Amino acid sequence: MSQASIKFRILGPVEYHDGENWVPIKAAKQRTLMALLLLNANHLVSAQQLHSELWNDGPSSHVGSLLAGCVWRLRAAIGDSAGETLLTRPAGYQLAVPSGGLDLHEYESLVASGRMQRASGNLVEAMRSFSAALELWRGSPLADVALTSSIMAESARLEESRLAVLEANFGMRIALGQHEDVLPELKLLVAQHPLRERLHEHLMMALYRTGQQAEALGAYRDLHHLLSDELGIVPSRPLRELQQRILEEDPRLNDHGALPVATASGPGEPAVSPEAAPCLLPHQPSLFVGRTSELAAIVGLLAEGRPAVAIHGLAGSGKSALAIAAAHASAGDFPGGRVYVDMRGTTGSSALRPDQAMQLVLRSFGTEQGSGGAAVPHAWTGPAGGRALIVLDNVRDSDQIQEFLSVPPGCSLIVTSRSPIGGMDGLRHLRLGRLTVSASIDLLRQSVGTPRIDTEPAFASELARSCDYLPFALRLAADRLATRPDWSVADFARYVAEPHQRLDFLAGGNVSLRDSLLASLPLLSDESGGTAVTAVMALRRLGFLDLTIVTVEALAVLFGTREGEAHKIAERLVDVGLIESLAIDRYRVPQSVRALAREITGSDHEAAEAVQRVVDHYAIAAREQTRLTPGAWYRLERETLNALVTRDRTGALVESLGRMRSMLGANGSCSAHSES
Repeated sequence: MSQASIKFRILGPVEYHDGENWVPIKAAKQRTLMALLLLNANHLVSAQQLHSELWNDGPSSHVGSLLAGCVWRLRAAIGDSAGETLLTRPAGYQLAVPSGGLDLHEYESLVASGRMQRASGNLVEAMRSFSAALELWRGSPLADVALTSSIMAESARLEESRLAVLEANFGMRIALGQHEDVLPELKLLVAQHPLRERLHEHLMMALYRTGQQAEALGAYRDLHHLLSDELGIVPSRPLRELQQRILEEDPRLNDHGALPVATASGPGEPAVSPEAAPCLLPHQPSLFVGRTSELAAIVGLLAEGRPAVAIHGLAGSGKSALAIAAAHASAGDFPGGRVYVDMRGTTGSSALRPDQAMQLVLRSFGTEQGSGGAAVPHAWTGPAGGRALIVLDNVRDSDQIQEFLSVPPGCSLIVTSRSPIGGMDGLRHLRLGRLTVSASIDLLRQSVGTPRIDTEPAFASELARSCDYLPFALRLAADRLATRPDWSVADFARYVAEPHQRLDFLAGGNVSLRDSLLASLPLLSDESGGTAVTAVMALRRLGFLDLTIVTVEALAVLFGTREGEAHKIAERLVDVGLIESLAIDRYRVPQSVRALAREITGSDHEAAEAVQRVVDHYAIAAREQTRLTPGAWYRLERETLNALVTRDRTGALVESLGRMRSMLGANGSCSAHSES
């Protein structure tokens, strides 16, 4: 047998082809050795790794000779006595496999081809490639090989890959009208893999398209019960939406030539064929709670024909997630397609220019900029006709989207930004703030698990409070807990509650709360003149003051300026998403923003004196209120007074509050000391 034409198979029992037949390797050690070399085909595998995997019961003085002997016997078994295929290298061994000589390589090539065909909308060829890839499987991968650490890891990876390709192929077949043919195999696979939601999605679609609406809803109900009982969670949003569409007998579910739902294509791949409307949206947010009314409001406005909805609010309040969820939920109102563009408005120099954004949108609808810069009129209706929806996410200001300020005919926009966007035709504003306490706890439950959160409810509530009840911070906290099962909720909550380490713990991977908040600082510096410098300085002083609620009157004292100027600075901080407006003269400063503010470098010799001025301001106000009716004022300012009384260096505030307590008499609940 020519070694140049030797072939191997590992997608099942390990075998090689002797020129006429497929032949197994009889000896277990030689079989494992060949499997390890095939998994690293055409690459060196060190002798040390082979030692540890083949003889994992400890070192031996004879292990080197044992490996050499095993290699020699494997060469003899595959007819490679000259060592042309199983090569000896200075540090180990290498199996030279010719092109097309390993079933795994052929499988991976077919899968890659199928994904490319699917991305280009050629569903028939995609199905053929996926089917050919699956036909190479002969059972469990490496089925007759001892389970060393590498073999176990690679077997698990290959099994997962096979299931993913099966799911993708079912999506192609159902989209091409083969729903009756796939049902028996789908039912079997769902029974074998009951927690794979994608298989349930395909089963529901196939059942519905064969006229079995009740059975399709029953499949969803079975999954819901299973996930609830086993994991304490509910099915993902795409599955919940599919259930609703089945209940409503949505006629689009019977359309052939398009994939069943948005999740049926892989990340970054179109969810419909090129002949259908473009749907270039990110996947549904996996953790999306507490925004039901806001979502309904946006979907309702778009359904009414509102040309533009702008979402603005605090950094980390979930503006992008809400916009994406609304775009998915509004699919039926936009047959012309839906397109998403990240404007990167908080990334400085890498932010998109207005003309770049316009070109991205036009290309998404299969057209280009018209002569003289004018948009081609039919660009907004897309190939399928009808209204189109454009999501412009993370916009810096109205200048960045000046090409869209006159909303194109037959189009609607969803715009998200930290600052309010104005000047757009038919614009409707929606300000996004904090979640409710219960919604914050629900978000933690969905990621960390209900039993773990509900076992320590007080500390879960404390953690949510330390995250300012904002979705981004809550998701970061949930991710840390979910990936650290040995951490208790109580311990983690105590660490996050410490202001000097909160921002360090609310981070994971390449994202962090600190970076998200820091992205707002350049927006302050974008202002010309002295206001920008004053705004940064004001933020630092707010960190030193460390109050949850501040009034314009107190800010003027802190900044050493007029109330009108203090109000202007505060509104600038609101516009960049750092503080929250509660009333025209009252603001909330999130704990995480105060922590960030204390990290801002710079010299401010008057900071301590500025804080004392605020303490003295409240001391004077308390004395004045004592002459009036102080009960209502005290209840309104109680949290602020409790925080400031510990920073009173002169005793003036303590004295004023003492007089107020005397006047309030027996109402001990009004004691500042008792609550500080």
